[in-house]
Amino acid sequence: MGSRQYHPALSSRFVTESLDDRIRRLLERDGELLASPWQLFDDVRAASAPAFYSEAMGAWVVTSYQLLHEILVDPATWSNRSPTATYEFRNPVAEHADAIEQEPEMAEAVRRFRNRSRGRVLNTADPPDHVRQRRALNRAFRPARLRALAPEVKSVSDSLVAAFAPRGRADLVREYAVLLPMVMISRMLGVPEEELAMFKGWSDDFAIPIGRARPSRDEVRSYIKSEYEFDEYFSVLVEQRQAEPRDDLISDVANAEVDGELLTHEERMGALRQFLLAGNETTTTLLGNIGHRLATDHGLRDRLAANRDLVPAFVEEALRHEGPVTGMFRVATRHTDLGGKPVAKGEFAWLAFAAANRDPGLCPVPHRFDIDRSPNSHVAFGYGEHYCIGQGLARLEAEVGANAILDLPNLMLASDHVDAFMDSYILRGRTRLLVAFGPIEDAAGG
Repeated sequence: MGSRQYHPALSSRFVTESLDDRIRRLLERDGELLASPWQLFDDVRAASAPAFYSEAMGAWVVTSYQLLHEILVDPATWSNRSPTATYEFRNPVAEHADAIEQEPEMAEAVRRFRNRSRGRVLNTADPPDHVRQRRALNRAFRPARLRALAPEVKSVSDSLVAAFAPRGRADLVREYAVLLPMVMISRMLGVPEEELAMFKGWSDDFAIPIGRARPSRDEVRSYIKSEYEFDEYFSVLVEQRQAEPRDDLISDVANAEVDGELLTHEERMGALRQFLLAGNETTTTLLGNIGHRLATDHGLRDRLAANRDLVPAFVEEALRHEGPVTGMFRVATRHTDLGGKPVAKGEFAWLAFAAANRDPGLCPVPHRFDIDRSPNSHVAFGYGEHYCIGQGLARLEAEVGANAILDLPNLMLASDHVDAFMDSYILRGRTRLLVAFGPIEDAAGG
């Protein structure tokens, strides 16, 4: 670390909170701030000129679109090796792992976990490793494959809607937004659909340390155990697909190579873990936000229902206005500056993507949801070296999902709906969305 050290959370009994007190509450996953961080981000932007150092976070908080953009295109200065936490926030995981390793049934899992933690794959890799991995894996999400997947995404969507449509009521998160991307990524991985619950459990556990500064010992145990089970399961499949490739994502990863060199085993496992997590968690969040928007903004819903050609622009504005990722970390590899403010080697920056997408310097009236924005240059999928490799699949599923939700007549929030958000300051999304709508005749027939 540089000269600024992380300070433990202080007791907050102030009549007026400072910005850092409010950031501390965000880190401690205060429900009000998780649901609506926008005023905090506006206040940080107004006070930062152009970056604010948070003692609570142990990082510079970057809300400026321009400054965030400059960091994303300079991986030589700003490393991605710790994207979801500062090093201090990783300490509780390491401390719990020491104790968990003493449990006989967990000793081997913890040993492998420690070895894996040394590897850098995709989201935690820097050039040149990241460039090599990205070149090898880009084929897995090639446009031709996505075009071929479109009818299947629509078919899965239709079957999910058919299951709840006759009731005139649903939890769109649990019954649709969770299942559509989960079914699709499991099919792309070429694994049996009857094991969907197991994959969802692994994915949920992989998200435990993301945006949760102090996970419990039981949570860390589940996280380590799921990584171990995942690697045991997929190591066999990768070996099989390398010998006998199929048209699936595992085969692409198993046989990915650059200049005749295959990826290492750790790179393959790391990529598959990230595909599973990123392939469903963030798209689930996006679909939930889309559903909420359509259930509450009836004028927009009617406009989109009358002109489905506007759906892609609607999805882009949903990504800008309420993106799935609130922010990610970078760490300085050398002494540098942020908008003229000196930064020491080893210091962190938290890139608040959600704040940058509502920077008045990016777009006028940024808090207004406006599908007519052009251009809509949001950074919901990142930018530069680490631009989301699966963004094409996410957009496809979001557009199919938006059209499916638009087909629900007279959609509105159910009278008993109460907003609830994920317990993370990195990933932001609703955990339920209770809606009501008019009856759909012969829903099972599509």
